[in-house]
Amino acid sequence: MFRISKSDYVLGIKCPNALWFKKHRKDLQPEMNQAVLDNGTAVGELACNRFPGGVRITAKPWEEDAITQTKTAVDNNAPFIYEATFGTDTGEYCAVDILRNNNDGTWDIIEVKSTSSPHDYHILDASFQRFVLTHCGIKINKCFIMTFNPNYVRHGDIELDKLFDLHDVTDKLQDFDTAQREIARLRAILDGPELGIAISKAKCSNFYECGYKCHCWKDVPPYSVFDAFRGASADEIYAKYGADLHNVPADMRAKQMHAGDIESFLDNTDIVNKDILRDFTNKLHWPLYFLDYETIMPAVPMFDNSRPYQQICFQFSLHVQRTPGGELKHYEYLHAERGTDPRPGLIKRLIETIGDTGSVIVYNQSFEQVRNSEMAIDFPEYADELNAINARMVDLLVPFRERGLYRPCQNGGASIKLTLPAFVPEMSYANLDIHNGNEASTQFLDFMSGKLTSDEALQLMQSLHEYCGQDTIAMVRLLDVILGILQCQN
Repeated sequence: MFRISKSDYVLGIKCPNALWFKKHRKDLQPEMNQAVLDNGTAVGELACNRFPGGVRITAKPWEEDAITQTKTAVDNNAPFIYEATFGTDTGEYCAVDILRNNNDGTWDIIEVKSTSSPHDYHILDASFQRFVLTHCGIKINKCFIMTFNPNYVRHGDIELDKLFDLHDVTDKLQDFDTAQREIARLRAILDGPELGIAISKAKCSNFYECGYKCHCWKDVPPYSVFDAFRGASADEIYAKYGADLHNVPADMRAKQMHAGDIESFLDNTDIVNKDILRDFTNKLHWPLYFLDYETIMPAVPMFDNSRPYQQICFQFSLHVQRTPGGELKHYEYLHAERGTDPRPGLIKRLIETIGDTGSVIVYNQSFEQVRNSEMAIDFPEYADELNAINARMVDLLVPFRERGLYRPCQNGGASIKLTLPAFVPEMSYANLDIHNGNEASTQFLDFMSGKLTSDEALQLMQSLHEYCGQDTIAMVRLLDVILGILQCQN
């Protein structure tokens, strides 16, 4: 008999195949994201401090001793039990983040989530917990999802009563009979043979990205119907013609997300629309400032005037070209003082170097623009300058996203990680120590949290310098490609 946890229950409802793989195919077990796990653990421990004076269950949830410790805490009428663990005689078990004693014979389930609001799969999680505890004779009064309060702004020490929100989801939970039927269905699936592979653009990303996708999608081409069409259309076309775009009839291509992408792929030809390119370059005014930010996004605000999961800029790279074809100069800011707010120093340095005339070129304008708007709110003494920078922004993503320039090797995308190797193949992120913004953010958070040695910190600073500088010089080179094409076309 398989034991079923709350995560198994949610996974099985999301995709029965994934649950079957988890229990039967240990060789397919996806690699866990340790940073996400560590963040969840830290948030859970902090949330317990919101309800002090409780008893912590020290055994692991899958260990029998966890149930024994929990029974003792319940019998002793503990005010709160952290990681209270229960198991049914049919093999369902769960650990409740916080079990609150109402002192009237009933208890409240408080499930802690590292998000800013409850999600559908959190409701399934809590439904399973209520089922297990009720089955074990625990009278449940209310069920809550505890999340971060997105409107909380730190000023001084963290205020736990304001940092977290409690959402009463009792009335949204599955009833006991529904949960019991779902469990029976999942058990029948686990007791049966492997299911046929079921691929769906919508369902495979439902709730969260599935860790078994690399197995189920192993035969899907790098550029397929799932890249060329939106969710429902992609699934419909896949069901009829498969994933290979060569099998899709011409009359179905009208539904593609970007007109011409499939034809570009099938004919192996580039898309060049000089009107789109010219519209973009006509917006440029020299000097040009190529700007890129790197950010961290701590769940618990680290600095005053910051919110949960707010993107905090800690680095910028700025390449400046004062005349067409002129010399490039590079400026940057990289915060190197652990534990202090990077934003004041970054803002001052940016204002000093970016001037007050000329276009500020970014790639995906909303990112840098929103960061500037947030910093203008948090540091109002610099609001005029930051808003003025926003007014000068021009988005280099636009001509690529609108297919002014496109190559089939981009596989339907237009991010800088796809356009750069397509049009400037001699430039690559592959040889850098840091390959993307997530890596930059994770490693800098480790530095800010004191997890790195002095030597590791020095190496990180060099790696960040190279990575962020690559992003802005990449924009320079991509603009050179656009200007070169227009010059040849004239």
